[in-house]
Amino acid sequence: MIEIQNVTRLYGKTVAVSKLDLNIHRGEIFGLLGSNGAGKSTTMKMVCGLLKPTNGTIHVGGIDVRNNPLAVKAKIGYLPENAQLYERLTGKENLELIGALRKLSSNLIEERIEYYSEKLGLEKHIFSEVGSYSKGMKQRLAIAQTLIHDPEVLVLDEPASGLDPRYVKLLKEWIRKLARTGCTIILSTHITEIAASLCDRIGIINNGRLGGIGTVSDLMIATNSKNLEDCFVSIVESDATTEITEGRFYRTD
Repeated sequence: MIEIQNVTRLYGKTVAVSKLDLNIHRGEIFGLLGSNGAGKSTTMKMVCGLLKPTNGTIHVGGIDVRNNPLAVKAKIGYLPENAQLYERLTGKENLELIGALRKLSSNLIEERIEYYSEKLGLEKHIFSEVGSYSKGMKQRLAIAQTLIHDPEVLVLDEPASGLDPRYVKLLKEWIRKLARTGCTIILSTHITEIAASLCDRIGIINNGRLGGIGTVSDLMIATNSKNLEDCFVSIVESDATTEITEGRFYRTD
């Protein structure tokens, strides 16, 4: 569903992402695990067509992101790390605007606003200006915006940011449910617990390079680690490459 081939992104002379190769399957929950500045957000923006790779290609559902970004954006629900909301509009007006931009019918927009405002605990605040919302409420509204058009692909950059444990649990449940319906999900996080408990496969990214990829079990075996946290530290500190190919592991320093 998402094919990333030999992708590099430069900012001037700074390498943000280097020679990234990644295939994410339909209905898979794939996690990019990395520290701040590792290249997660840059990768997410390139998948969404918001940034162009310096080199390499990205396809989403068979569509080249560089050549047809609008077609790709129609398939994607993107939650940026710092979601942009219109603070002088109410929560409802924000969702109505996004629904209209996504060309949903008025009736469907109203149905989904009612559904998400209830599920995300926003019903008491949906008619209030977003500028009065707490950080957690803004994140919940941003999640509703991301899901309102029922996207084929979800690109979630640090989706649990600002959420209390109750809504983190709900978010995980939604992500699993969406994956079961065939939605493809790529999410970034620096929290190993979220990656370990939610993702089918994980890519550990460090200094713009993919340092390890596989299931939690794969990565733990490859690095001789007791848990994902130890595995992450091992890969980041060694800055090595750990991969699984046809069930075999190898490392190159």
